[in-house]
Amino acid sequence: MSIDKRQLAPFIHTEKSAPYIYMTLLASLVPCIVCGIFYYGLRAAVLILFSMSAFVLSDNFCMRFTGRRKGSNYFDVSSLVEGLLLALLLPPDTTLLTALIAVLFASVITKQVFGGAGSNILNPACAGRLFIELVMPSATQGFSYGEDNSRLSLVSLVVQGKPGTLPDYTPFSFSELITGNYPSLIGTACFICIVAGGVYLTLKGTMRLYSPVSYILTLLTLYPFSRLIETKTFGFDGMLVYLLSSGAVFVAVFLLGDMTTMPSRFTSGVFAGVLCGILTLITRPFLSPVVSLLAPVLAVNFLAFVLDFFSKTLSRRKIRSREADLS
Repeated sequence: MSIDKRQLAPFIHTEKSAPYIYMTLLASLVPCIVCGIFYYGLRAAVLILFSMSAFVLSDNFCMRFTGRRKGSNYFDVSSLVEGLLLALLLPPDTTLLTALIAVLFASVITKQVFGGAGSNILNPACAGRLFIELVMPSATQGFSYGEDNSRLSLVSLVVQGKPGTLPDYTPFSFSELITGNYPSLIGTACFICIVAGGVYLTLKGTMRLYSPVSYILTLLTLYPFSRLIETKTFGFDGMLVYLLSSGAVFVAVFLLGDMTTMPSRFTSGVFAGVLCGILTLITRPFLSPVVSLLAPVLAVNFLAFVLDFFSKTLSRRKIRSREADLS
């Protein structure tokens, strides 16, 4: 019996196969990988490789334990992508122990409990990163400030990173902000690399632009109101700095562009992007930068099926109404 690929997974409706989608995602993230390793050195490379390897091993163990691996020669490329995304969302001085906890939560709880690749309702990398931010926030403060990260000690790499806080990004120049030349998460800083990845995914047809575009437009439009809540002044001052330095563009391209956990229809996708942007700006003055970015993504992941259902129902009603008018 032939399988209609358009019906695979909860929200995927595409002729593209799962391996093709995930391989293009891997390729689109290469610029962010190169940029992260360029700025943060061997430490970032080790963290990326460790997260990807741990995610693959965890997924494979769960699949064998539950019996889903039997009779299948298919290599789950999604494990590599999710491990990579998780690593790119971590500070460069995060310990391997912290990364392992994030990977296990993302792989076992967020992905495998719901049935594995394509069946998860939440983005695993996003959920794993948010989990360690909420449960162990002191372990996610390892931000580098230009030190020599090529010198690795076993203690600092595995269990004790270098603590640090993010600076005020206002003094940084525009060229530094778009190239990622400032302390940040490993893969979310370089605007040029992220946009290049987004363009590649769009050309390959493996990213829907509904949610990412509406999300960015919402941030640009409503930022002054968020500033009013935070500083009691209304205006666009600092908007460009926030957009380039917060990781919002990375979230838009690689998390809101996800074909598995985001709505598949135009109307519901736009609504999800707008809702995510509104939630981000509302929570920004009260929560940590990472939580205000990632929590809204998981919120719209939860609503994706509901939004698609109502969008489909609305479309059917419009079609029936037109048919009734014509008759």
